[in-house]
Amino acid sequence: MSKMLTTQLTGVFNRLDAQSLDIQMAAQSLIQAIGGEGHIYIRGYGDIKSFESYVLHSEEKLKASRPLDILSSLSALDSTDRVFLFGEHYTEEMAADLTQLIDDNRDVVVITNKPSSADIPDHLVHFIDLSTPRPLVFTEDYDKVVVPHLIALNYIYYEIYTQMIEMIRDLDL
Repeated sequence: MSKMLTTQLTGVFNRLDAQSLDIQMAAQSLIQAIGGEGHIYIRGYGDIKSFESYVLHSEEKLKASRPLDILSSLSALDSTDRVFLFGEHYTEEMAADLTQLIDDNRDVVVITNKPSSADIPDHLVHFIDLSTPRPLVFTEDYDKVVVPHLIALNYIYYEIYTQMIEMIRDLDL
């Protein structure tokens, strides 16, 4: 089982690595909030909503990040602010938030599995495919288990985080 999991996770990491330009563009979008004295507003959905706390409060939190839920409405965002949305699936709730943000001309980073039945608009959106649409590992009963949404999100987060740290240090010079 261990080798199968390692092999499957390597495939996920390779698919994420193929999106390196999208990840770089997402980091650049988010860093603009810091450079423009705005904030990065965070909202998670579904099972990986718990990752919000890490992004907001950990030792490796995003600088200038705040929970999106503290705003009375999405229209309260400033033009210097950016929004970072993530979830394991493109839900109706995420789609509604994204539609409102686009209608308000807000820059948004979205991390989720690419939906098959809906298109994520690319206007003002930096989309990164989570690349974890289904379980990866077969059991002895031929069931499939392990859907590594959180592992993939963590990997993408650290890619964005390290690029942002480099950009912040370059700006401080």
